Amino acid sequence: MRNDLKDSFQKAEQINREQEEKLRNEINKEQNLINQMCQEIMWGSSKNSIIFDARKDFGISSVDADLFYEQALKHIEEDTKWTQR
Repeated sequence: MRNDLKDSFQKAEQINREQEEKLRNEINKEQNLINQMCQEIMWGSSKNSIIFDARKDFGISSVDADLFYEQALKHIEEDTKWTQR
């Protein structure tokens, strides 16, 4: 019985670590995506080109790409860097 409980706790801890890693990766993905969009906007790339690249490079939907593009524009206009929310 005691080993079963210990095994359950170890499995729960492993799941928690895996979920934290997935979340960190997702945050990094968003940060990288927005930073890439900011760079492409500053280089003068077209919105369609930037969205195409983001969808291809990051595997996101066109709706998400539009939202990230708007965030990137906002960061440029406000001269701010991407930060975790």
